[in-house]
Amino acid sequence: MKNIISVILSFIMLFPSYVFSLLPSRADTEFNITGIEINGATGIENGVIGEKAVYDFNGEDCGWFNYYGISYKSDTYMKGVITYIIRGGEYSEEFFLEPSDGAKPFYSFIDGVLDKTKSNRLCSVSLEPLSKETAVFELLGVDVFNRSVPDKNVYLETDEYKIGVNLLWGGALDYLEDMNSDVQAVKVDGITKVDSKAAERYGKKSVNNSVNLINRHDTGRLIQQSYYGTGDCDAYQGGFYGENKWNYNPVQGGNLYNESSKIVDLEVTDDYIYIKCRPLDWAKPAADITPSYMEATYTIGEGTVEVKCRFVDFSGYPAVFTTQELPAFYCVEPFNRFVYYGGDAPWTGDKNYTYQNSLIFWPDAGYPNFTTTENWSAFIGEFDDSFGIGIYTPHHNTYLAGVYDREKTTETDPSSSVSTSYIAAVQWCDFQSFAPAEYKYYIATGTVDEIRASFNEVR
Repeated sequence: MKNIISVILSFIMLFPSYVFSLLPSRADTEFNITGIEINGATGIENGVIGEKAVYDFNGEDCGWFNYYGISYKSDTYMKGVITYIIRGGEYSEEFFLEPSDGAKPFYSFIDGVLDKTKSNRLCSVSLEPLSKETAVFELLGVDVFNRSVPDKNVYLETDEYKIGVNLLWGGALDYLEDMNSDVQAVKVDGITKVDSKAAERYGKKSVNNSVNLINRHDTGRLIQQSYYGTGDCDAYQGGFYGENKWNYNPVQGGNLYNESSKIVDLEVTDDYIYIKCRPLDWAKPAADITPSYMEATYTIGEGTVEVKCRFVDFSGYPAVFTTQELPAFYCVEPFNRFVYYGGDAPWTGDKNYTYQNSLIFWPDAGYPNFTTTENWSAFIGEFDDSFGIGIYTPHHNTYLAGVYDREKTTETDPSSSVSTSYIAAVQWCDFQSFAPAEYKYYIATGTVDEIRASFNEVR
């Protein structure tokens, strides 16, 4: 018995952060930065930071925390490093700041928050300019907080839709269920079919009455942000995706190894989900996490799901002019008929839709682009009046589309299948650091006419 007690005590002494993080404790719900006392600062003179400034917080006990805030003024983009105590030793993690007049603080979870990691001692914060040689900077305050640990999946639900984001996958949209169209999955000769009232339509027993319409087979699927940057150069060496050398590619969900992007911030209300993540570089391991942030705000409106996206890169890599997916959109493969309106009478009710009934995936398919004059497209089931899911991008009318392993979905939950249907609103544009990019898109479900009508309401 004494030996057992000795082992337990040794574990507690060696890993206090981990042990105490599992114990019940207060949870902060307001994040006002009152400020932890600074023990000293070096590298800043008359409000100007040259190479680097370091603010010392002395490592004294400041209460258990898994979240921190920094209030500041800066005339340039900054790289920061925050150092705190984890399991008896110092641990440092990077963060990045945009120029600010002090009105909006920066907040971030610490690394490992989803695994219940906490610290109780803040050691230091260092800052260095990125986009200029020097920074006019004022540190207004640093504070730490003990937030309740979020679930790894977060949902928002109304009478029309239930949507969910996966915090392990950068808060990308990985769940969408239509709540009032009686969507079902059935098996026909072993192949999964999805439709509104599918059991009645196919004369088969439903095998799934709560169908997730988004493919979430891996971190590269989902509905998510993904951006393409520079290739090999003095500043950046790309990884490999299969046999292909891959460019710099921040991906919200993670990388090709199914490793997780870092969740930075989260706010969940009855009306919206807001997330901020630090994405991984698709063809490189998690250790090469990108110096960038992605933000997304998800809301459910009348007939649609609205998503607002924001991205800022701090790498300083050379700018490139290339195509972007705005966004990358992967839905369940039983929806494998691609449809859009490309006529010359947009939004007049003309139903001369264009259907692509036999799309396959690239490279065998090439990279087929389709131009819609109403800025939306959709995938539906096998009949013209089948149920489906569509995307509307107000400022983009060119779509890349394809179907991977068409008509091979056999899972009861088609969202887990390797088979998938894909859409991306594509646009040629500059990818450059220190230049925030924003866009929004809408998702709707139903028949083609219903999807189009929903988009017409929000356009």
